[in-house]
Amino acid sequence: MAADMTYLCFVPEHTDTGHRVLGIHTSEDGAVAEPLAELVDGPAATVLADALNGIVQHRDTAQRQLDAVLADVADDVRAAVSALLPRLARTGAAQERLRVAAALPGLCERGPGLFTTTNCPGRCEVCGTCRNDCAECPRCRQFDCEVCLPVVITPRTAAALDAALGRLADEVYDIAEQTPLAGGGPAIDADTTIPPCVADRDPWFLRRYARAFDDLACDLAAGRRPIPACTAEEIALDLAIQDAERCQHDEPDLHADFVAAYPGSRFDFDWHILQDALFQDKDYEGLLAHPIPLSYDAAEEWFGEFGNVPTRDPERGFRR
Repeated sequence: MAADMTYLCFVPEHTDTGHRVLGIHTSEDGAVAEPLAELVDGPAATVLADALNGIVQHRDTAQRQLDAVLADVADDVRAAVSALLPRLARTGAAQERLRVAAALPGLCERGPGLFTTTNCPGRCEVCGTCRNDCAECPRCRQFDCEVCLPVVITPRTAAALDAALGRLADEVYDIAEQTPLAGGGPAIDADTTIPPCVADRDPWFLRRYARAFDDLACDLAAGRRPIPACTAEEIALDLAIQDAERCQHDEPDLHADFVAAYPGSRFDFDWHILQDALFQDKDYEGLLAHPIPLSYDAAEEWFGEFGNVPTRDPERGFRR
């Protein structure tokens, strides 16, 4: 098996003679389906394939799903998956490699529902009988358990953040379409959605900036933490977190509509933990209120990818 093999996805195969999981990977001759593991029942094969696709796509709860299904399989299946995981950690460094896995139907609908309300495993080895979202556990209440750590993004937090990202992206797209260079009317007031230092940029810059909000929303749709891949995404995420918090406090009815479809958690809407957990650093903050227009080269640096997080698919296009 080649060390640099790139897995595109995993699929379950169900026949009259048994059930197995196939790994679809690239080779010199194209895509190849390789048997990974044989299982005694169909649901286990389906769940295992879905969990491995989640690992490939960096889904937030994929490891937890994988641990759960591996607890009830044969030793040879656990060994095969364990040998595979280091290779999967390198797969998906660029999102164009995720197109096949992203297109497959999953066990859960894409979106905020892919996140979890709790990190409690049900009977924690540290807390003992810890259950019910850790609400009655004195150790978890003080965050003394290293297993039942606070959840960074819950389903309702993801839904509120996704709504904010969509709102702000649409605002920037509207501004891009109404700038004089785009052939529209006078440029509308960017308010705080577009930092002053880039408010004079052309429609091409503004459309890419709007796409930064959409790229982060796509992460949430896939069940991934929205980790910024460039400066534009850092600014977009910071503004979206602020806007989601503003909506929660200033427009409670609208906020309630956004999150009503998802289960609640005691970790919902902890906007401070998002600021701490999702950013590599806060070097971008000076740009949010920087009053002097940036040079062309300095503005273009906003879209230079960091390289130490999964990169965006260069052929992803624009939502509008």
